[in-house]
Amino acid sequence: MHSLHEIAGESSLANPYHDVSLLRRYEQLGGDLDKVLYLSLGETWSEVAPGLVRALRESVPLHGHGYILTPYGLPALREVLRGYVTDSHRLAGVAELGVDYEVAVSQSSTRSAMFHYGRLLREETADTGARPLVVCSSPGWDYAGVFTALGYGMRHFAVRPEDAYQPRAAEVEELLRRSRGETTGPLLLVLNAQHNPTGADWDERTVRRMVRAAAETGAAVLVDDAYYAVHDPHTPPTSALRVLLEEYGPAADPAPGRSWLAVRSLGKQFHCNGWGIGALTAPPRVLEALLGRLLPQHGYVSSVPLQAAMAAWLADEESETFLAAQRADYAQKRQEIAKRLVGDLGYPDEAFHAGSCGAYLLMRTPPRRAERATAGTDAAPSGRPGTGRGAEQEPGESFREFCLRRTGVLVGEAHMSTPGERARDPQGFVRLFLGPQQGVLTEALARLADAGLGWTDEAARG
Repeated sequence: MHSLHEIAGESSLANPYHDVSLLRRYEQLGGDLDKVLYLSLGETWSEVAPGLVRALRESVPLHGHGYILTPYGLPALREVLRGYVTDSHRLAGVAELGVDYEVAVSQSSTRSAMFHYGRLLREETADTGARPLVVCSSPGWDYAGVFTALGYGMRHFAVRPEDAYQPRAAEVEELLRRSRGETTGPLLLVLNAQHNPTGADWDERTVRRMVRAAAETGAAVLVDDAYYAVHDPHTPPTSALRVLLEEYGPAADPAPGRSWLAVRSLGKQFHCNGWGIGALTAPPRVLEALLGRLLPQHGYVSSVPLQAAMAAWLADEESETFLAAQRADYAQKRQEIAKRLVGDLGYPDEAFHAGSCGAYLLMRTPPRRAERATAGTDAAPSGRPGTGRGAEQEPGESFREFCLRRTGVLVGEAHMSTPGERARDPQGFVRLFLGPQQGVLTEALARLADAGLGWTDEAARG
C-alpha cells in the first residue's frame, strides 16, 4: 500500500482512524506494510484521472489563488456544474434551473455540507425543543456520525440480501409515519440510490414512493449522489434528484417550503477524494441559507485552485472518456471477483453482492469466522502475521483484524463508522473496494484462499 508515513504521519497526537491503528498493530507484530493490500476506505492514492492532474498544472488563473467574493464557489466551476448536473440527471423539461433548483460548489466535502444542512433544518424548525430524526438505510454510510453530533436520532430501514438490497417501500413509508409521530421537529429522509456499500441501484418506483412518503410526512430529503456517475456501462443509474423534482413540481406549487438538498461527490468519480469538491443542488432558498448565511459563520470559499482545475476538466471531453473507461473497468472487476469468490473461495451466490454501481462489493464474513468475532471489539490480536494455516482467529478479534493479520489484506467495514468512535455492528459482512487495479484485487483474493479464509476452510484450500 502507499507509505503509511506519507498518508498518516507520526505524531504525539492521537489518530482517530481505526484503519491506522490496525495497520500499526500489524507492523508491530512483524508485518510488512509495503505488502499490505488496502481495500478498505475507498482510496487508492494512485488512480487520479491524469487529465485532472494536468488541468491543475495548467488551468489555474492568478485570481484563483485569492479570495473569491461569493459563497457559492468559483464562478467558472459553478457555471460548469449547473450544466453538468442538469444534463447528467436529465432535468431539462422537468424543472427550471434558477427557479425550481439551483447548483453551487461543495468545497469542503459533501460530509460537511450534510452537517450544515442538519444545522439549517434545526434552526428553521418552529419547535426548537423537539428532537430531530433521520431515516436512512442499514447497512449504509456513516450518516449517524454526521447527524447524531447535531442531536438527531437515527431510524433505520433494512436493505436485505433476499431483496437484492432494494428498500421495501412500504417499510420506509411506515417508518416515516412512525417517526413523524415521534417528533414535531425536523424529520430527514436520506436517499442513497446508488447504494453504499451494497452497489445496488435502487428501483425508480421505490424511490418515487419514498419521496412521496417524505412529502406526506413533511420530511426533508437528503439525496446522497456520491456514486451517481459510477455504474456499469449498460445500467443507467436511477436519478433520485430527477424523481424528487418530478414529484415536487414547480416552485409555484402550494408547498414551496419543502426542503431538500442533493450532494454529489466529484472525488468518487475521478479518484481525487482529497480535493473535497462536489456539487450541491437544492431550491435557491436552501442554498442561500446554507452558503450565504451559514458558511460565512465558519469559513470562506476554499480550494479555489482545485475548483479551477475541476472546471477545466469537466469542460474537457476527456473527462467523459475517463468515466466511460472507468465504468467498463469496474464492471469487469465485479465479474472477475464474483467468479473468484465462487470458484476459489467457495462462496455461494447469495453470500455476496457484486452490484451494478458504486465502488464496492459486499460479502458475508465466512460463518466460522463470524462466530468467533464480536462486533465492534478492538481486542489486540496475538501471534505474528502470516504464521501459516494453523494460525487461528482470536476470540473477540474481528474478521477485518484477522484477515489483515493472516494475509496482509485489509478489507473494509460493511457499516461505516465515524473515525474515533466505536466500530458499528458489521451485521456479518465486510466490503471490498474495487478501485485498485485488477491485479491487486486478484492477489488479495488469492491470499485469502491460500490462507484458508474462504466460505469454508476446505473450499478455500481447494
